[in-house]
Amino acid sequence: MGERRFLGGIEALRAYAAVAIILYHVIWIAGFDPPQALMVIKRHAAIGVPLFFAVSAFSLAYGYEDRLSGEGAVRDFYLRRLFRIAPLYYASCLARIAVVLGPGWAISHPLDLALAATFTFNLSPAHVEGIALASWSIGVEMLFYLVFPAVIALARDLVSALRLTLAAGVVAWLFALKTGEISGFVQHSILFNLPYFGAGLVAYRLFQLRRDLPFWPLAGFTLGSALFLMWLVNPWAVALTRAGDAAVYQLWWTIPIAAACLAMASNPSALVSNPVTRWLGKVSFSLYLAHPYVIPVLNRSGVYAAIRDLPGGAGVTFIAASLATIAATALVSWPLYAFIEQPGQDFGRRYIQGLRARQAADAQPRTA
Repeated sequence: MGERRFLGGIEALRAYAAVAIILYHVIWIAGFDPPQALMVIKRHAAIGVPLFFAVSAFSLAYGYEDRLSGEGAVRDFYLRRLFRIAPLYYASCLARIAVVLGPGWAISHPLDLALAATFTFNLSPAHVEGIALASWSIGVEMLFYLVFPAVIALARDLVSALRLTLAAGVVAWLFALKTGEISGFVQHSILFNLPYFGAGLVAYRLFQLRRDLPFWPLAGFTLGSALFLMWLVNPWAVALTRAGDAAVYQLWWTIPIAAACLAMASNPSALVSNPVTRWLGKVSFSLYLAHPYVIPVLNRSGVYAAIRDLPGGAGVTFIAASLATIAATALVSWPLYAFIEQPGQDFGRRYIQGLRARQAADAQPRTA
């Protein structure tokens, strides 16, 4: 197996997903409405999470497709994913318990702790949000990791990846129909979000077929198809409150999401994939988990109050609040990555190497 080329554009795409989510919460948590010209952010920046899901599926397919055969390969995959996610996730859970919920809450909620510790909270309607802020998506991700070895075997080429994505759309639609109305459990369930992972697999199979596609035509198609779907919100506003119609609408979003993955994997422009965006992509998991804690700190410290007093209206205050939040979160994310994420991954690699060494030693013939 040859060394895989680093896809800097895919790394940068993680940054755009994380920033979109931060902007969404600057609006809905911090309370800064964008100007009318940027109102699309208020309605659609939450697409950052589905984009994360698609990038995850693309990256896993790119990195692991031919590495899941042989003794211990699937075990090693699961361990890598565990040590990639668990250290920072557990730290975030502990931080919320210590600072917000309190030790008494932990003692009186053993089921919450058990579901969070085992990454199974996504399966429970009453616990789907998780303990750590914004961790519902981690519940989705970890369940996808569990089935990924089977999924990549099923999505063995472009046609089968398309079929799998459509099948995922049908599953999401049927699951949504059972509820009738959109709810937190429906929106945050892995079944409702499966098509987004399919979009990443479709993009990967297209990337395998043609790795030198020009960036700007793909970027234009991505933007145009996304804008068309955003325009559809107006005539479909009432319908999209029904879970079944929302499932159909979100299936269409797999098109621009897959196009974005393909564009950023092929030949991304330096305008969108550069050292800054790739660095933000590198620490994007920390950006994602840290920003819900950074926003209240900026609010309590008076930063947001000072920004609200700036002249110029929403065009100034929204942009200033967004930049301040992104900068503060990035400042926090670097030590989180350096002292929690990276050491956790390094420990995981050493642990896997130790398991392989013991496995190889056990396989050696013993002499009398």
